[in-house]
Amino acid sequence: MKNKSSRRVRRIRRYDYIVDCLEKERTYSHKELIALIKRAKPHLADSSCRWTIDRLIREGKVRRKGYDAYSPVNGDAPGEYCPCYSDEARKAMKDLSDRFPDVAFTVFETTLLNEFLNHLIARNTIFVQVEKESGIFVFRYLREKGYGNVLYKPSENDLALYWSKGCVVVTDLVSEAPMGVAVPHAITLEKMLVDIFADKRISSLYGKGEYPDVIEQAKGRYLLDGRRMLRYARRRNRHEEIGAYLERRNEETAG
Repeated sequence: MKNKSSRRVRRIRRYDYIVDCLEKERTYSHKELIALIKRAKPHLADSSCRWTIDRLIREGKVRRKGYDAYSPVNGDAPGEYCPCYSDEARKAMKDLSDRFPDVAFTVFETTLLNEFLNHLIARNTIFVQVEKESGIFVFRYLREKGYGNVLYKPSENDLALYWSKGCVVVTDLVSEAPMGVAVPHAITLEKMLVDIFADKRISSLYGKGEYPDVIEQAKGRYLLDGRRMLRYARRRNRHEEIGAYLERRNEETAG
C-alpha cells in the first residue's frame, strides 16, 4: 500500500514540475511539451509523454489554444478546440488529402473523447466521414494502402462483430456539417458533440450516460458555437435532445 502511495506522489510531483515550468503568457508546441516532460523523466517513451499531456489537459492544467498550440490554464477565456490526433489518424488524413485533394472528408477517433470522459476509452477507432459519392473509393484506397481492418458503413452490430485493433470505419459525411477551416479535415467541436450523440456506431463505444458531463467539460474549456451545433443537430434529427442538454447546462451554470 505504501509503495502505491509513493508512486502516486511521484506522479503528482512530476506533473507539478511540468506545470511549474510553463510560462503563463507563453504558447507551447506539442514537441516543446514533450521536451519538458523528458527533462523531468528522460526514460519516458514518446507515447508516455503524449499520455502525460493528455492527462494534464483532462485535469485542466493545460489547454489547447489551436493547432499545435498549448498553454497553462490561468483562469482566462476558453480557447478554440483543436483535436490532438494519434499518429495513425494523422497519417490517414495526409494519405487521403494527397490522394483525394478535392474530396470533402473529416476524421474523428474515439480516443479524442478521453479529454472529456471519466471512464477512458482504451480501444481506439478511427472514423473517416466522406461525401457520399466518394466513400467507396476512399474505402478501397485505405484497404489497398494497408490500413488493417477497414469497414465500410457498418451497422452497430457489424462494428461490434468485426471490430479489431486499428479499425478504420468509413461512413457518409452528412451535408452541411460544420467543417474546420484552420486545420483541413480536422473535426470541429460542434460536429463531434452532435455525432457522438446521434451516431449509434460512435455512441455504442462509450457510456452515453456521460454525455451531459462531456458537454459541460467541452463548454468549460473551449469556445462552443451553440447555434452552429444546433443547426447541425437539426440535420441529424437530434435538435430537440441536444438543445435540451445545452439548455440544462446553461441553467445549471446560471444557478
